[in-house]
Amino acid sequence: MVFPQPNKLIIEDVKMWMDGGTVTLTLQEHNSKTCEIEFVQKVSLKRYENLPRPGSLLLNGNEIEVRSKDEEEILAAVAKAEFSSSIKNEERKALSRVIDDCIEFAKSDKYVELANKFTR
Repeated sequence: MVFPQPNKLIIEDVKMWMDGGTVTLTLQEHNSKTCEIEFVQKVSLKRYENLPRPGSLLLNGNEIEVRSKDEEEILAAVAKAEFSSSIKNEERKALSRVIDDCIEFAKSDKYVELANKFTR
């Protein structure tokens, strides 16, 4: 397992990139260790050298195998994560929707189809 079992993850930052939908979450574990989860864009379906596969899930820059135990644990932990007090209350609802959409896509058949279009 590459993802520790934290008691609670705190979402410290959410970045939405203008590349077709990449969303990057900076999370803090209960022991103050930070990690980064990235849901890579799924609009530009061309594979570029030195860039992650479109539609992939990354943990600290490393691609997570599709439908693996690690993927399952990461998605479950992100779904239960709470927002840091540094994220404004009025932004939380919209950010929650963005994160939920990323999780739903990663659990979908379309995600598997997209993964199968690209060699690793």
